[in-house]
Amino acid sequence: MGVRPYPLELLTLECMQRRLYPGHRELERIGDQIRRLEAGFSGEQKVDQYLEGLRLPREWWVLRDIRLRMNKSHVAQFDTLMVTDRGIGIIESKLFKGTLCYQENPRRLERIEEDGSILTFDCPIIQLENQKEALIEWLRQRELMTSVKGVVAFASRNTWLGLPEHAPFVSVKELPYIMRRDFGTTAATGGTPAHMIVNRILAEQLGPEWVRADRRYDIHPDDYKRGLLCETCHNILGWKTRRTLDCPQCGQPTGNPYRDALLDCFLLINPVITTRDYCNFTGIPSVSTGHRHLSSFELDVLGSTCKQAFRFDPKRHLAGKSLIQKRSR
Repeated sequence: MGVRPYPLELLTLECMQRRLYPGHRELERIGDQIRRLEAGFSGEQKVDQYLEGLRLPREWWVLRDIRLRMNKSHVAQFDTLMVTDRGIGIIESKLFKGTLCYQENPRRLERIEEDGSILTFDCPIIQLENQKEALIEWLRQRELMTSVKGVVAFASRNTWLGLPEHAPFVSVKELPYIMRRDFGTTAATGGTPAHMIVNRILAEQLGPEWVRADRRYDIHPDDYKRGLLCETCHNILGWKTRRTLDCPQCGQPTGNPYRDALLDCFLLINPVITTRDYCNFTGIPSVSTGHRHLSSFELDVLGSTCKQAFRFDPKRHLAGKSLIQKRSR
């Protein structure tokens, strides 16, 4: 339902990358993780592309990036759930290029790199099995009756070695056929209607996981550039006048540096900030100007006028990679 949200971890890492000075000790590791997350997101988008024209009888929904709490210590995340009156299909997407070799004991995937080294991936079959078991138990606890199937959809062409005969691996191009085969009949199953299951999933979904990414890296908040940044070169913009910005490298800045800096501040410094915090982070010389920009976005406003703070919730205040701007009245 709706457009697949941009991964919050990827967005946060991109903010970190443009805010850190060249040569920072963690930039290489951040860049590697960005490339991995971009590949994963690209695979998920390929799944969306091939499901876009799908038509099934009766009721059915496609749910994207769903996180459900299974118990106090475990949260399960699902790339894509196909919820129909004939059952639920779990679709896990992968974008692993090259020749892949399936290995046992322990189960894993291996890829031989050009330099002869071996890159190891966690076994997608185990991941899918765990997800199916978790979702079946989640449904049972809520007395929702339906079947659960699942596949791992690969978004690139691969050569396979040692793959088990009945491994649940498919190409994304096969998804429309598989979904019609598994969920395309009109016969009723006697289970819980799909719309009831969808409503329960949406009511309990947790939204995007938000963990301060800088805590996973050797980064101190003082390592970040302060100021408004050029969208093109990420240099700190200078103040030509109290209202006009200038990039020493690119000249006239493009985009919306006020909005981008506000998102950086929320994701990298604190999800709750005051106008003074925003001005200190961006270098905006006027508190009234900072407050005007803060007030132009969909944010939670906390406190009284003299002690006002603004709280950011990525589930409600993000559209793609940008903060949601209030509509002009």
